[in-house]
Amino acid sequence: MIYIKSTYDIELIKQAAAIWKKVRELLYRACKPGISLIALDEMAEKLIIENGATCSFYQYDGFPGHICISVNDQVIHGIPNDYIIKSDDLISFDVGVTYKGHVCDAAFTIHVDPQTNAPKLINEVTKQALDEAIKIIKPQNHIGDIGHTVETVAKQHGFEVIKGFGGHGCGNKLHEDPMILNYGKPHSGPEIVPGMTLCIEPMLMTDTDKYYIDKNNQWTVISKNHKLTCHWEHMVLVTNNGCEILTKER
Repeated sequence: MIYIKSTYDIELIKQAAAIWKKVRELLYRACKPGISLIALDEMAEKLIIENGATCSFYQYDGFPGHICISVNDQVIHGIPNDYIIKSDDLISFDVGVTYKGHVCDAAFTIHVDPQTNAPKLINEVTKQALDEAIKIIKPQNHIGDIGHTVETVAKQHGFEVIKGFGGHGCGNKLHEDPMILNYGKPHSGPEIVPGMTLCIEPMLMTDTDKYYIDKNNQWTVISKNHKLTCHWEHMVLVTNNGCEILTKER
């Protein structure tokens, strides 16, 4: 079911997004060589709780982390652990914040202490795919237009998009319809209408779209060739003539 959000819903989603932005600022400052993933997870949890919210992902279908932290070849759903961040790591943070029953969900990637160009390139292209997809989000366009745009940008730069995972509606629940794949046919899928709140999340991979799920934790999605991957996500509100990015960068 696609939820068209009321004024009340939108106000609470925006408050959740304001807390989400505080967490992003904290993680940008803290994500440096020498810190562990679990320490970053704990910092995010503390800040979310201090702001009167809860961690949307914690125990969602049994997920053990408070946020997702995925490293290098981990596409999504990385579980925070004792891994110590190193220079040149590509660290993707996926953060969900629930405030008074309303949810903000978005993701970003940090290239830590850059040493080589490959992480920088896939990070920039994934962000470009996100930006270009957001430009076409407006009434009378279709969900398929979003995925088509993401895949077009990825292919132009020699990257692949993951199949089987993608963006989604969000706001009244963590995961709502419609599913927003990172590939698609123009003018296909549900029509975009004002009042939708959508999570657009390009997930790019290097030289393959093949992946597997970590058999030890049954969560983390890992590139089969173990090359670099990247994940970005914004949450947007569809307006009468375009969209508002609720998780806009600093």
